[in-house]
Amino acid sequence: MKEAPALLGDAHNFGRRVARRDGRIVKPRTVFWEWLVLGATSPLRRALDGAAEREGHDAHMFSFLPRLTFHGAKARAGGDVDEVRLLPLPRLSNDGRRQLASVVGRSLALFSWLGVSDLHWENLVLGVGPRGQIVFAPLDVEMILADLSLPTETKLLPDPDPEYAAICRHAAGVRRVLPYLGKPVRVDDLLAMASAYHVTLAFLDRHARVIADTLAHISALREAPIRVCLRGTGDYVRARTEPVWPPLLEAESEQLARGDIPYFFRLYGRPGILSYADRSLRQVMRLPQRGDVPRLEGLLQVSRGLRSPARNRLREEGLFTVLGAFDHPSFSGEHRTKELSVTFGARTLTLRFANGEELRARRNLRAFVSSVYLPCRCGEVRSVFVPQVTRCEALGGS
Repeated sequence: MKEAPALLGDAHNFGRRVARRDGRIVKPRTVFWEWLVLGATSPLRRALDGAAEREGHDAHMFSFLPRLTFHGAKARAGGDVDEVRLLPLPRLSNDGRRQLASVVGRSLALFSWLGVSDLHWENLVLGVGPRGQIVFAPLDVEMILADLSLPTETKLLPDPDPEYAAICRHAAGVRRVLPYLGKPVRVDDLLAMASAYHVTLAFLDRHARVIADTLAHISALREAPIRVCLRGTGDYVRARTEPVWPPLLEAESEQLARGDIPYFFRLYGRPGILSYADRSLRQVMRLPQRGDVPRLEGLLQVSRGLRSPARNRLREEGLFTVLGAFDHPSFSGEHRTKELSVTFGARTLTLRFANGEELRARRNLRAFVSSVYLPCRCGEVRSVFVPQVTRCEALGGS
C-alpha cells in the first residue's frame, strides 16, 4: 500500500504543492537546477570533481553537497527527488569544528560563484552523509546564475538592508552551524572558513571556462525556469488582509485570488518575467517590460566563460564580508593559515596573502553585512532539518 502524500510548503501555480510520497519528494516545478547542483549524475558535479582531482585537491572538496537521485530532472513542470537521509552532526572536536568551518567557507564561495540564492536556514540541511562527510546543502535550488558580488546575496549571510535587517539576520543560512561552531566562533575556525572561501573562489575562477563549457552542452539550460521573487512570502500573506508597498501587480493579485503564493520565473538567455497562465502550465504570460515594473538583473553568461567584473569584488570585499559576519570584539591580533593571515586591529582588518598581497578595510563592516550573532536561538538547532517555526519570540511572535 502506498502512503498518502504529505503536503509541504506553499501553494503555487494553480494549487500545486510539494509533497512527500514513498520516500521521494515530489515537486510540481522543475528540479533541473537541483539536479545540476545536487544530483549524482550531474555533469557540473563531474566537472568540479574532475578539476579538483587534476589539481591534487582534497578529494572531498565538494563532498558537502549530497549526491541525490532525481526523476524527471529535465522536465519543465516537475520532477521527483529521493529524500535526503543524513544523521545529525555529533558534538564536534577541535578538528571537527575546523572541518565544519571549512565546509561553510567552501559553500559560501561555491553558491556565491554559481549565483545561487534564497539559501535561508529553513532551506538548508546539515548532517553526516553516508561516507561520514559533513553535508551542508540546500533542499531547493530555484534561483541560480545570478551575477553576485557579495555572499550576502545568497542569503547565507545576513544582508544589512535596514528595512529587512532583522528578518535577514534571523533567516541567514549560516545560523545552522552556530550550535556547533559557537557564538562567537573561535577565531581559528573563522580563519579556516575565510581561507576555504578564498581558496575555493580562486579554484572556481581558474576552471570557469571548463564549467561554462559543461553548462553550454546541457540542452535544458535554456528551458528550465529560474524563479524570480518579486517580494517575500510574508508580504504576500500580509497582502491578503492589508495593503502592501509597492502595490501588488495585476499578475500578483490574480494568483493570490486563486489561493496561490505568486510564482514568477525567467528563462536563461531570454528577456522578461514570466508566469503560468493556465492550469496545464502550457501557456505563459509576460509581465509588462515598460513602466513602473520590476527589472531583471543580468545573469552570468556561459558564452563569456561565466566571467564578470563582479568577481573581483566577490573575492576581496566578499572575504571581508565573511569575516565581518562572524567578527567579535574579543578577536585581536594576527592569526595565520597557510593561505592568508588576518590581523584584527582596533579599527581595521588587515589581510595578507601568500603571494604578498595585502588588503585593508574598516573593521566596522555593518554597511555590507550584519552580524550572525543573535540573542535568540530560533533557527540554531542540532537536527538535520529545521523544525517548522512561525516567528521568533524575539521579534514579538511565537
